[in-house]
Amino acid sequence: MTRSRAVLSSLIVPVLFLAAAPFVGAENTGQLQDQLKKSADLSSPTAAGLKPWHAKLSVQLYDLKGVSTGAGTVEEWWMAPGNEKRVFAIPDYQGTEIITSDGIFRSAGLISEPMTLATILNQFVNPMAEEDKAAGFKPTARTLQLGGVTLPCIMLAKSNSRVANQPIGFYPSWCTEPGKDTLRVFVDDGGVAVVRNGISSFQGKDIPTDVSVTFGGNVIGTGRMEAISLDGMPSAPFAPDRDMSKALPKPVELKGKKLEGQAAKRTDPDFTQAAGVRDQSTHTINGSLQGDIEIRLWVGEDGQIRDMRLESYPDPGVAQTAFDAVRQWTFHPLMVEGRAVPFTGTLDFEINKGFEIQGVRH
Repeated sequence: MTRSRAVLSSLIVPVLFLAAAPFVGAENTGQLQDQLKKSADLSSPTAAGLKPWHAKLSVQLYDLKGVSTGAGTVEEWWMAPGNEKRVFAIPDYQGTEIITSDGIFRSAGLISEPMTLATILNQFVNPMAEEDKAAGFKPTARTLQLGGVTLPCIMLAKSNSRVANQPIGFYPSWCTEPGKDTLRVFVDDGGVAVVRNGISSFQGKDIPTDVSVTFGGNVIGTGRMEAISLDGMPSAPFAPDRDMSKALPKPVELKGKKLEGQAAKRTDPDFTQAAGVRDQSTHTINGSLQGDIEIRLWVGEDGQIRDMRLESYPDPGVAQTAFDAVRQWTFHPLMVEGRAVPFTGTLDFEINKGFEIQGVRH
């Protein structure tokens, strides 16, 4: 591994919310899709044709207020697409995960990766992972101001006739170096951002040497590539041990009010607090805000949120308010045949038809 471009900036913490603007010029969906593919090909060390490799990462995790929740390592052995092994050594998350063409297998008692840990790992191994949850979303050009540099970005967004200029960060967005295909920033989940602070070349791919995950002005996770090489690889493909459990191919869907009923702790959004951040491009009827906010959640076996995605919203300010409130929710584990399983579903928040942003009245 050879060192190349160094730190772009860690200034995303104070500037994140979110100095974004629509891309100047007509959008071409095909061109944007091609650009995403180029960035994925350049920034992913898991493409077909690469030699097997072994890497060791050090990670530090924090809560949403920036308080440390643990540090440790993740080792990754990548044999080929669809065949890899991971060993986690973090105080609250220890065990082995093996990925094969038959699915994902984990050590007894090991559950799906916590959200911040998965976010960090994806940036090193599969930075375009969120594309899997955005099928049918339209690529949209955006820009992001970072430390005085304007980064071109592509956001995979749902169409929304009520909001003329959807902000970057509500949907998975990838930003590259100006004039280049190398990924530098990933933003999603209502403002969670990952900065790829340093970039090195390995087997012709641009991979990060360290990343930082931020939210609301706080660093909530960091990862550093301690080593990556072609050494230490076994001669045979990875296969799960007998005592490993196979993960469900997809989370259980909870429809209607079932997801809300599964909540153990909930914080309801206070939409009156959105008055000062309303986007003037929002469409309203007679000056009042109307419509629902729908947020899809993916929840782990432990009842903690793994991912969030907007399904619909009438205004960026109230959408961010809902995001911030839902982020604090926890859920009871969902038990199926005596086993805790991941689940997904949609929360629906109704904006009263009489809600008036300017006057903050109901």
